[in-house]
Amino acid sequence: MKVALVQAPVWWPVDPPLGLAQIAGCASAAGHEVLVSDLNIQLWKNRPGKYENLWLWEQYHFWNDPKFVAAFFKDNAAIVEAEVQKILSSDSRVVGFSVYLGAQWASLEMARLIKKADPSRIIVWGGQFFFLGTAATEWIERPEIDAIVRGHGDVTFPRLLDAVERTGKPAPMPGVVLKAGGAVVDGGPPASVNLEKTPFADLRAFPMELYSDPIRIPFAGSRGCVWKCHFCSSTNFWSGYTYMSGERMFAEVMHHRSLLPGHQHVEFYDITANGDVSALRQFSRLTAAAIKADHQKWIGWKINAIIRPEMTPEVLADLRAANCHDIIYGIESGSPKVLKMMNKPFQPEIADRVLKDTHDAGIKVTANIMFGFPGETEQDFDMTLDFLKRNAGHLDRVYGSATFTSLEENSRLTENQEASGIKKVSADRFHNLYWETEDGTNDYEVRLNRYRRFRQVAIGLGIDAYKGVNGNLEQDHLANLAQYKEYRCDHLAAIDEYLKYLENDLYSGPMRAKLADYRENLKALAAAQRAVEKANHVLKVQAGVAQEFLPWAEPHLNNGGLPAVDGERSGGFHLSAALLNRARTALLSMPEERRAGMHLKDGKLSIIWIEKTMPSYAELRRLSKRVEMILALAESEIARGEDKKEAPRCQR
Repeated sequence: MKVALVQAPVWWPVDPPLGLAQIAGCASAAGHEVLVSDLNIQLWKNRPGKYENLWLWEQYHFWNDPKFVAAFFKDNAAIVEAEVQKILSSDSRVVGFSVYLGAQWASLEMARLIKKADPSRIIVWGGQFFFLGTAATEWIERPEIDAIVRGHGDVTFPRLLDAVERTGKPAPMPGVVLKAGGAVVDGGPPASVNLEKTPFADLRAFPMELYSDPIRIPFAGSRGCVWKCHFCSSTNFWSGYTYMSGERMFAEVMHHRSLLPGHQHVEFYDITANGDVSALRQFSRLTAAAIKADHQKWIGWKINAIIRPEMTPEVLADLRAANCHDIIYGIESGSPKVLKMMNKPFQPEIADRVLKDTHDAGIKVTANIMFGFPGETEQDFDMTLDFLKRNAGHLDRVYGSATFTSLEENSRLTENQEASGIKKVSADRFHNLYWETEDGTNDYEVRLNRYRRFRQVAIGLGIDAYKGVNGNLEQDHLANLAQYKEYRCDHLAAIDEYLKYLENDLYSGPMRAKLADYRENLKALAAAQRAVEKANHVLKVQAGVAQEFLPWAEPHLNNGGLPAVDGERSGGFHLSAALLNRARTALLSMPEERRAGMHLKDGKLSIIWIEKTMPSYAELRRLSKRVEMILALAESEIARGEDKKEAPRCQR
C-alpha cells in the first residue's frame, strides 16, 4: 500500500527529521511504498524575505499561534499546494504526520487541505506531541484527523497500515487513539520496541540536496537516558533506557554510508550515547577496524554524553580511533549543590578528569551549561565560572543554554514548581522561559545576565562560546526580551525591544506584525495622555475647581463615563469633564484585553496601562513616531522589492 509521510514546519533545516525517517524505514520494511513530503524544508528553502528568519529560535513561538500559521500558509500557498498535489497524485491511501510542539498547527493546516481535496484519505498523526498527557484524546476530536499513534510508532504505525490495507480503515489497537462509531477509542499503551530488531531509518525518499549540511547523516542508537535529571522532559518520553548493540549501530551506519557515499558525518541524536559504555566501545572498535581496512578516515561522528567514571582514557582512545571527533557533555553547573538539586549524580572533580582525558585523546570537547536553575545563587554561579576557568585548557567549546533553564513539559521540575520555589501562576499565565522564584531573586533577566557574563568569561579565556541559536544572538535576546516584557504586561518596554529588533531586521514579517498591533494602542494612549495632562493643568491653576471636580469625577473614571455636567458648574469644571471624556473615548478604542484606564492619586490624574503609569504625552508621541517611522520604512523597502533580495541563510 502507498503511504505518504509529512513533516510540517517547524523543524531545523540542517538535516532530515530523524523521527520521520525512522517511521519511513519501518513502513518500508513492512512492505509499504513510502513517499516523503518534507514541507518544512521546501518552505525554508523557498521562503520570502518577510519570513527569512522564521526558522530561527527567537521566532519559534510564532509557530504555536494558529492565526499566524494560517496566514503563513496563505502567503506560501504555491509551495504548499505543490506538496499537497504531490501527495494526492501519489495515490497514498494513508498520510502520516510527525508532530511535536511547534508543528501542530502547520500539520493541521496541511491535513485540512488534503482532506478538503480528498476526504477519503486517511490522516494519521504521531510524534512527541502525543507521547504524554491528554493531547491524543483531545486532538482526535478534530475532523481532519482519523487516528493518532501515541508513543513510539516503530511497531504501531506499520500495524495500523496493515489494518487499513486489509479493511480500508484504521482498527483499534495498542498505541492508537481513533474515532469509531461516533466515539473515541483509546487502545492504551503502545507495543514495546526492541531497537536491536527495529528497521533502519530510511533516508532515500528525503530531498537530501536541500538540507543545509550536505554531509550529515542523522542517527540514534538509543532512546531515553540512564539518569533522571529534574529539568529534562525527554527521559519521560521513553520507559527507561533502551539501546542498540555496537554491531547493530555499526550495521546501520554502514548501510547509510553505502546509500549516501557523499555524506561523511554521523550526528548521534541520542540524549545519552554513552548510557551503555560497552555498546559504544564495541561500535567504536568495529568502526576503527573498517577505517583501517579502507586505509582512510571515511566517516566522522559526534555524540551527546553524560559525565561518568567509565569514560576512561582507554575508552576515549577507542572512540578517537573510530574518528569520533566531538563529544558534548551535559555539565550544566559547577556547583555540587545545584547538581544535586538537578539530580545529576556526579561531582565536578569527576567532570574535570573526564574533560581532560577527552581532550587528551584528541576529541573536541563541548560543555553544556544552564543558568538560573531554581535555588542557584550568585555564589553557585561563581562556582560555574570557576569550573570554566580551571577547565579552559580542555574545553574547545561551551554551549550556554539559550533558554537558560526552561520549564520543559512533563519534566519533574515543571511538575513540582512550587516545591522548587517557583512562583505559582495560573495555567493561562504559565510560560516555560519567563518564570520567576517566589523570593524574586531569579527571573528571566537575572538568567539572561548570567548567560551573558558566562559567555564573556568564556570568550576572554579563548573558548568558542557557541551561541546556541541560529542567527544573530543579540536579535535572539531582543526578541525574547520583547516577549518577556509583553508577558509581564510592560507593553511600552516591549515596544522598545521590538523596535530595536526591527532596526536590525527590517523585513521580519512576524515582528512587524507584533509592532503593528501596538500602533493604534500608542495613538490612543498619546491622545488620552494629552487630554489628561491638559485636565491636570486646568485643575492645578484652578484649585477651587479641583476640590469640587475630582471627588465628583473619581467614581466614574472607568465606570461608564462621567455623568452630564450641570449647567451651573464653572467653565473650568466643564472643560475638565470634556477633557476626561476625550481621554475616555481614546482609551475605549483600545482592545478590551489591552485597554488602559484613568487613575487619581494625590490630586493628580494619570493613565494606567495594565498596572504601569504612562509617561508624558511627549514621550508617548516620540515612541509612536518611532513605530510609525520603522513600519513605514519597512513598507517602503518591501514595495521596492528589497525584501526579495537574497539574504544570508540560517547558519548552524
